[in-house]
Amino acid sequence: MKVLILEDNPFQLMVLHQMLNAFRIFDVLAAESVESARCSLAKCEGIDLAICDLHLEGLSGIELIRELATKREAQALIILSCAAPHVVESAVRTAREEGLEVLGYLPKPVTVNGLGRLLDAYGARAGA
Repeated sequence: MKVLILEDNPFQLMVLHQMLNAFRIFDVLAAESVESARCSLAKCEGIDLAICDLHLEGLSGIELIRELATKREAQALIILSCAAPHVVESAVRTAREEGLEVLGYLPKPVTVNGLGRLLDAYGARAGA
């Protein structure tokens, strides 16, 4: 499985990367900005899963989510945020309207159990 993490906090980005490694997911693209994520995506042929923070310095994560959906660069999405529920719900609705499967939302800080639950959901869906 190929995963892109978009997270502008370097510590949280590292922790998410390590969590994915603990789940035996080693093909991970890590990006601290939308621009960095775009560069990484330009060098590969799409990803299976995007894990995106909604609020970043500069462009918001929703910009990348829209691009992932319209360009069909990702199969599924996990949203990270500490935003108000209505903001997250709006992002989920936007992603789904653009045709991107949303596995769920994880509040920050992300827990291993929360991430594992959504990865299991993706694995069950991919195996079906």
